[in-house]
Amino acid sequence: MNQTDFDRWKSEALNHIFQALIVSEDINKTLIFKGARILNLILGDERQSLDIDSNLTVEFTQKFPDRESQKRFLDEHVNPAITRYFNRQEPVRYELKRIRIDPTKPHPLGWDAFTVSISLIDHEKAHVQGLPSLDVDIAAPEELNARSVMSMTFGTYPFRAYTLERIAGEKMRAFLSTLSAYRKKVKKPGEAVRVKDLHDLARILRAHPITKTTFWEEVGIQFKLACKSRFVDCQGLSTFQENWEFTRDTYEKDTRLRDTVPFPDAENALKTIVSFIEAKHIVPFTFPLEPGASTS
Repeated sequence: MNQTDFDRWKSEALNHIFQALIVSEDINKTLIFKGARILNLILGDERQSLDIDSNLTVEFTQKFPDRESQKRFLDEHVNPAITRYFNRQEPVRYELKRIRIDPTKPHPLGWDAFTVSISLIDHEKAHVQGLPSLDVDIAAPEELNARSVMSMTFGTYPFRAYTLERIAGEKMRAFLSTLSAYRKKVKKPGEAVRVKDLHDLARILRAHPITKTTFWEEVGIQFKLACKSRFVDCQGLSTFQENWEFTRDTYEKDTRLRDTVPFPDAENALKTIVSFIEAKHIVPFTFPLEPGASTS
C-alpha cells in the first residue's frame, strides 16, 4: 500500500471507530465531536479525515474533575465500546489489536486533554504490514452557547457536534493559536502553522457566501467565544497575516490543499470573512490571561 492507500484505509477505519463511539450511550454523553470529519458530514463532502476530534463536555468534567477519574472512565468505556461494535459486524472485519489512552502533558492553564491511539487488525488486509495507528483527540471543554452545538446522525445513530458556525469560528481561532504572537503569550512550544484551517474556511465560504449575513455574524460570535476560551487575541486581518509569506509557503507545499483550493482563493476567503466580522465590530478583541495564571 502506498501513502494514498494508507490514508484511504485510515479514513474508512476511522468511520467505524467514530460509529463505535457514538453507539455507546456513555461515550455519547461525554464527547462533543468537531473538526474535519464533522465538517465533511455537514458539507456532504467525501474528503478524507485522518483523525477524530472531540471535546469533553462541561458536565463530564464537573462529575469527574480530576484527570485520574477522567482517564479511568475513558479506559472503562472506550475499549469495550469499540470491541462490542466490531463483534457485531457480519462478517467481522476489524479486531482491536491495541488501544492506549494517554493524558497529554498537563497544561498550565488547565486545558488538559487525552489522546486515544488505536491499532487494528483488518482481516481484509491480512497481507498488509504496518497498518497505521488511528487517533482520537479529546480536548478540554470550551465555552459554548446555544448556537455552538447541534444534534446530528451518522447512519441511524444520533450524536452531538459543533455547528458549522462554531467549526468555522474554531478554525479561525485554531489558526491564530499556531502563530508566534499567541505562542509567546502563553509560552506555547512551536508547532506547524495550521494552514489546513484556511483551506477549510474557503470550503465553508463556497457553501455559504458572505451574503448569508446571519450565518457569518454567528461565525463571528462563535469565533470570539472560542478565542475567549483560550485567551486568543485578534486585532483584525493583520493578526491573521503575521509572517504571511511563511504561511503561503507552508500552504503551497501541501499538494492536497493547493490542488483543491489554490492559495489565492484561501487568502481571498480569509480576507472576505475577516473584513465582514470587522465591519460588524466583532473584532478587535483582547483576552488577557487571568490574574495569577501561570503559563510556565
